[in-house]
Amino acid sequence: MSPMQPFVLFDCGLARCAVGRACSNLRELFEAIRTVPEAVLEHHMMRCALEDYFELNEFPNDLARWCWDGLGDHILGEQIGLIDPYQHPTIEALRATLLNTLEDRLWGMERIPWCRPGMELHLVESRLVAYDTGERVPTPAALAEAIERMSIRSLFYHVHEARRRTGGQTDDFSAWLENVDASPTLVTRLRAIDFYFLNLTQLRQALLQVFQQHLPEPTAALPVNA
Repeated sequence: MSPMQPFVLFDCGLARCAVGRACSNLRELFEAIRTVPEAVLEHHMMRCALEDYFELNEFPNDLARWCWDGLGDHILGEQIGLIDPYQHPTIEALRATLLNTLEDRLWGMERIPWCRPGMELHLVESRLVAYDTGERVPTPAALAEAIERMSIRSLFYHVHEARRRTGGQTDDFSAWLENVDASPTLVTRLRAIDFYFLNLTQLRQALLQVFQQHLPEPTAALPVNA
């Protein structure tokens, strides 16, 4: 039998660039979503989870948050907050879903909502910069320990970005566990985590809880970060 290949731990960061465009009302948001580059939609719907303020945000993306807080449109904020970009095969498919949601909302309004001065949505595009940390994780138990201490940027790369790389099929943790013949139930439970609707601290907790339930002692007693 060939030796178990270790899990390769990556970290990442964002290279951000303002696109010189801001939205003050719902129609401007519609036009922006219709015309901005894909990298802008990726940032505000997916990569915004890496922004520091997102740990305190109850919405999973910038657009939902701005519709709720900036425009005061709670209905639209909730609707956009339920759109999971990782369930869309392409960014263009995601764009179409967003435009349909906004268009339906616009048709039902007598007046276009505006934000207050200073509450505009400033659009940004970003690129993900990933790098090998040099750390290798040899066993499933060691992976659970690594998840407890790795940066939230690593969690984003190995869960969120992995779903983008695999067409929504898997995260890196469960893919590796499957390859090393770990418990199929562990693999299934990890893939079933509704990660998009959790902030990265909550995601860490959810991952560790699954490991606690499906790894033998003593790793089943791993503490979960508060």
